[in-house]
Amino acid sequence: MRRIETLGDLLSPLGSTINSANVVMQLSLAGVGQGVVDSTVDTGRADLHPVKRARTTSVYLAVALYGTEADRAFVHDAVRAIHTRVVSEPEASVAYSANSPKLQLWVAVCLFKYFVDQYEFLHGPLTDDEFERVLRAGHTLGTTLNVRPEQWPSTRLEYDEQWKIGLDTISMTDEVRDYLRDLCNLKFLEVRLGPLGRAIHSVLGRRFELITRGALPPEFRTLMHYSWTDRDQRAFDAYLRRMRILHRLTRPLWPLPWQVYLLDMRLRRRLGRPVF
Repeated sequence: MRRIETLGDLLSPLGSTINSANVVMQLSLAGVGQGVVDSTVDTGRADLHPVKRARTTSVYLAVALYGTEADRAFVHDAVRAIHTRVVSEPEASVAYSANSPKLQLWVAVCLFKYFVDQYEFLHGPLTDDEFERVLRAGHTLGTTLNVRPEQWPSTRLEYDEQWKIGLDTISMTDEVRDYLRDLCNLKFLEVRLGPLGRAIHSVLGRRFELITRGALPPEFRTLMHYSWTDRDQRAFDAYLRRMRILHRLTRPLWPLPWQVYLLDMRLRRRLGRPVF
């Protein structure tokens, strides 16, 4: 097994099927979740524009992983401009601003877990040294947003403390929960893709939701009103065994899609086409 140094070293085929679980974690902080479901910036909604949302999120992650400082500055400014329009109304029950460093720190902390989970579900826990090396490299997940460098945890203990602070404050309205459940079982694809979306939901929805439930820590399953049985655990374990074999056979391939997204972003800029 090669030395673990960066977030790119954690990439695996599991990432494409546990992404919804990570979205659940992010949106479980009330300001983040309510900001998403209330947002009038429809172009960024996964249910209304699933392909574009997948592309733009992947561009951000690709830039955080492999981009230059100039790439990150561009994405930072572009995302900040979009997020300026996502602010709660004065009478809203949940106050939020999408540019809030506090909310964005939670999102970045969850995204760091997304990369760690891809590796640890398949190969077991990272050592403290491995964890702290990728943690240092992972600060770009926050600074590409609105998180100041000094806000990013520098040790595993600091990260665990930040995670616990988030867990202690998670909450969710029924509106956010319904939005997320449709995301987790692929029903959201029906909004934009119609009959094709219904077919995908019918064929793959239950399986995708099982993987999502399996990838969620218990606190988030409870928040989502999800059950988890011994049978579910056996099915999830069998899926992980298959992914483990696939990863060992194809490990060099998994950084490639992210590098393609990075090249796509640079080409769009060069041609004057919108990135976000």
